[in-house]
Amino acid sequence: MFRYDLVAVDVDGTLIDDAFRVPPKTRAILREIHAAGIVVVLATGRNPSGTVPLLSEIGISGPLIVHNGAFVFDPATGREFLTLALGRSRLPDLFRFAREHGLHYDVNTTYHLYVDALIASEMAALYEAYYAKPLVVADWSEVTEPVVKVTMIGSEAHVDRIFPEAVRAFPEYRVLRSGETYIDVVHPEANKGAGLKAVAAAYGIPLSRTMAIGNYYNDLEMFAVADFAVAMANSPEEVKRRADAVTASNNEEGVYLAILRYVLGDDPAGRETI
Repeated sequence: MFRYDLVAVDVDGTLIDDAFRVPPKTRAILREIHAAGIVVVLATGRNPSGTVPLLSEIGISGPLIVHNGAFVFDPATGREFLTLALGRSRLPDLFRFAREHGLHYDVNTTYHLYVDALIASEMAALYEAYYAKPLVVADWSEVTEPVVKVTMIGSEAHVDRIFPEAVRAFPEYRVLRSGETYIDVVHPEANKGAGLKAVAAAYGIPLSRTMAIGNYYNDLEMFAVADFAVAMANSPEEVKRRADAVTASNNEEGVYLAILRYVLGDDPAGRETI
């Protein structure tokens, strides 16, 4: 009898290491619990194109919480569990804010990512690392799909300075840090916790049978919803304090160790060759 029927795993800083790879033991244990019937959910600020390839890399299928909870779907079946779109009235103000503060920005619909100009080489490399494939548009009126997220990107120090101002400037949206260099703007009700609730309800799994693993502030709502929350060793101290347990870092197979201990109830020393 497994301790949990659903395991939600953040991606960047959690599932993948600093070289953007899923470590081998983590990959193997996710396949193991998926084959045993446990629902594995990747929960991320990424868009679908940056997340779906990870399912293939691991060798599993299942639902995804993307855009920091603004969109929840199953890529294998096309089933959509939750979509929380931004209103369009203040999108021009968001774009203006980003330009005035020297931040690169992109626009995410449910399935696609758009930019309004050719991107610098360093940004192109960043998008490639995240499997993202931005589409260039000359006029935002060309984008007719629901817009679920706007992301602004800059250096960590610059984003540190700008973030409080962005929160004050757009009170009707949820403005959050999804990483040291990212500011995400989403629907006020969008978060990974809401996404976890949507997936659990769709699969008929009580929240008391769910576990979440993450490493950053945008994982805290998911921590609050799940029965058991595990923070990575590379998490900020506040995130660690809000978790029920702390595992090893993303470079030290922390997800593998957390699943082994808290889902399977195994002794890590007995699984060294997995």
